[in-house]
Amino acid sequence: MDLYSMVTGIIGMRGRRGALMINMDVSHPDIEDFIDIKNDLDKVTKANISVNITDDFMEAVKNNDMYELYFKVNATGEEIRKKVNARELFRKLAFNNWNMAEPGVLFTDRINSWHLMSEDEDFEFAGVNP
Repeated sequence: MDLYSMVTGIIGMRGRRGALMINMDVSHPDIEDFIDIKNDLDKVTKANISVNITDDFMEAVKNNDMYELYFKVNATGEEIRKKVNARELFRKLAFNNWNMAEPGVLFTDRINSWHLMSEDEDFEFAGVNP
């Protein structure tokens, strides 16, 4: 993330800096570290960060349920799993947003159902303009 941030700081045009938003799915096992990255004022200074949140995660927050974080390493087949309390993770995200104005939140299920191409089964939403 620091490398992407640094390159974005270098890219610019007539005094305008580059724009970059780095997103991570709420279900990724590294999400807690990702949420905390902006608490270090020397890291990722030229990029915005956001968390992709799904309806099933928000349902787990509402019900104060445990939520499984999961990532499969395609190269090795390794599966990484971790369970967290969804409400505590959401509180951490909300606190950091209040404290440092980041991370932002993208409600991916809502975006996927409302964007202009949502009826095209072949179209996949990739992100937003930072």
